[in-house]
Amino acid sequence: MKTVTRRRQARKAKFLSITAMFIVSIAVIWVTGVISLGFFVSDVKTRSEASLKVQAAVLEGLLDKFRLMSPLLARSPDASRIVSGQDGSAGRGMASISAGMAGAEEVWFLSADGSPIASSNASNKSIAAGGSRAIPDAFAQAMQGQLGREFIEGSASRPASYVFSSPVRLEGQTVGVLAVMVSLAVVEQAWALSKDPIIAIDGDGQILVSNVASWRGLNVSEVETDADLRLVIEDGNPSNFVQLADRRPRSSRLELGKPLPVLGWNVVIFADTTEARRQSARAMVISLLLCVIVGGILWAMLNRREEQARRSRRNRAASLRLERRVRSRTTELRKANAQLEQEVRDRQQAEADLRHAQAELVQAAKLATLGKMSAALSHEYNQPLAAIKSDAEIAEMLIARGTPDKAAANLGRIGGMVDRMAEIARTLKGFSRRAGTDIKPVSLRQVIDEALLLLMPQIKQNGVELRTTLPEDDIIVRGGKIRLEQVVMNLVSNALDAVRSASKPRVELTLAQTGSYAVITVSDNGGGIDAEVLPQIFDPFFTTKDVGLGLGLGLSIAYKIVHDFSGTLAAENDEAGGARFVMRIPVVDAQTLAAE
Repeated sequence: MKTVTRRRQARKAKFLSITAMFIVSIAVIWVTGVISLGFFVSDVKTRSEASLKVQAAVLEGLLDKFRLMSPLLARSPDASRIVSGQDGSAGRGMASISAGMAGAEEVWFLSADGSPIASSNASNKSIAAGGSRAIPDAFAQAMQGQLGREFIEGSASRPASYVFSSPVRLEGQTVGVLAVMVSLAVVEQAWALSKDPIIAIDGDGQILVSNVASWRGLNVSEVETDADLRLVIEDGNPSNFVQLADRRPRSSRLELGKPLPVLGWNVVIFADTTEARRQSARAMVISLLLCVIVGGILWAMLNRREEQARRSRRNRAASLRLERRVRSRTTELRKANAQLEQEVRDRQQAEADLRHAQAELVQAAKLATLGKMSAALSHEYNQPLAAIKSDAEIAEMLIARGTPDKAAANLGRIGGMVDRMAEIARTLKGFSRRAGTDIKPVSLRQVIDEALLLLMPQIKQNGVELRTTLPEDDIIVRGGKIRLEQVVMNLVSNALDAVRSASKPRVELTLAQTGSYAVITVSDNGGGIDAEVLPQIFDPFFTTKDVGLGLGLGLSIAYKIVHDFSGTLAAENDEAGGARFVMRIPVVDAQTLAAE
C-alpha cells in the first residue's frame, strides 16, 4: 500500500513540475519577445532619427542656398536695366549665366504686369512662358516687396520644384520680378540612398517631395491601405506603427517626423521594423530552445533525484539486511581476530629469533674460519716457541761462560719472535670480537696486511703461491675495519679452498684505485664457478662445498657488508681459468679525511 501511494505522489509531482515548467517557459518567451522587440525597435528608431535629421538638413540646405540668390540678382543694376528696358537678349544672357553658375533649374525676368521678358530656359517646357500665372503667389508676394515663395508640384515622371522671387526696383519703384526655380530632384536623389521611404508633406498631408516617385502629388491618405495614417508629432519626435503600401507592401513601419517651421512642411521617414521583428522572433526561438534545454536538465535532475531516492531506499533495505548478517557473524569475527593477534605475536617472536640466529650464524662463521686456521696457527706458534727455547738456552750458556755480549743477539731474536706471536694474538682477538656498526675512515693496506697475517699459516700449509699487488700510497675508504677484514679473509679463504686440487695453486690479490672507488680483486687458478650457479653465489646458505665443509653464509655476509659501505661485490670467471671476485668501495676524499 505504501509503495502504491508513493508512486501516485511521484506521478503527481512530475505533472506539477511539467505544468510549472510550461508556464515559466511561456512567461520567459513572452518577456523575451517584449524586451527584445523594444530593444531592436529602439535601435531602428535611433538610426532612423539620425537619418531623418540628415535628410531634412539636405532639403533645408538646398532651399537656403537658393533663398538668397533671387534678392541678390534682383538688386543688381543689370537686372533693373533689363526689366525697365525690356531687353530680352541681355536678360537671357544674365539668366543663363546665373542659372549655370548656381545650378538653378531656371532663372527668368517678369515685367510689372506679369509678362515674361527673358528666361535661361529657351525650350517649350519653360515655366516662364506662363508669366505670372505660373507662379501667382510668388509674383504677388514679390510685387508687394517681399521674398516670394511657391511650390511647383511634380508628377510620377517629373520631380517637384520650388520658386523664389524678388522685386526688381528702379528709383524706388517696383518695375518687375526676378524668379529662381530650384529642382527638388537633388533632394530626392539624396533621399534615394535611404532604404526607407521619406516624404515631405504640407499641413494638409499633401506629399511634396518623396524618394518614391509614384507618391509625388498624392495625399498621405491615398497611399495607406489597411490603416489610417496619422502623424503624431510631439516635440519633433513622432512615432507610431502603420501599415504602408510601398515598394514592399504590408511591411511593418515605424513613422518618424521632423517639422520644418520655415516652410510649414514635415519630413517623415517610414523605418522598416521587419528585421527588428525577425530578430525579436529569433530571440524568442532562442529563449524557447533555452527553456527546452533547461527543462530537459530539470527533468533529468528530477528523474535522477527520484532514482537516487529509490536507490537510497534499496540501500537502506540492504543495509538492514547487512546489519543483521554482521550481528550474526560478530562472534566468529572476534574469535578470528583473537587468533590473528596470537599469530602476529608468534610471527614477531619468530622474526626476533631469526635475527638472533642470523647474528649467531655470522659469529659462528667467523669462529669456523678461526677453527680451520687453528692447526696452522698452532704450527706457527710451536716453531717460534722452539726457537725461543733454543735461543734462551744458548744465551744462558754464553752468560755462564762470561760472554754476555754474545748472548744479546739471541735475546734480540727472542724479543722479535715474542712480538710476532703477540701481533698474531692481537689480530685473532680483534677478529673474533663481535663487529660494531661504526663507519669511519679505514686503511685498506692495514686491512689486507692483518687479514693475510691470519691466513698466512694456512697459505704456507697448503703450499699456495700468494701474489699481492699493492700501490705505494695507502687507500683510505669509509667502513668498519673488522668487517672489511672479514670480507678479505672470506674471499682469500674461498680462493685457497678452490685451488686445493690445482697442480700449482696460485692466489692473486690486487688493490688499486679507479676514479673515486678502491678496487680489491681476488683471483685464483682453480676450477672456476659453474655458469648455472653463478647467479646464486651470494644467496644465503648456498654453497658448492661438500656437506660439513661450509654453511653457505660467507659470501652472503661479505656481500651484505660491502653494500652497507655503499660498495659492490661481483663474481666472474677469469678467461685464463679460475674465479675472480671484484670488490669496489668509495674512497674518502681529502676534505672528509681532513675533517675526520
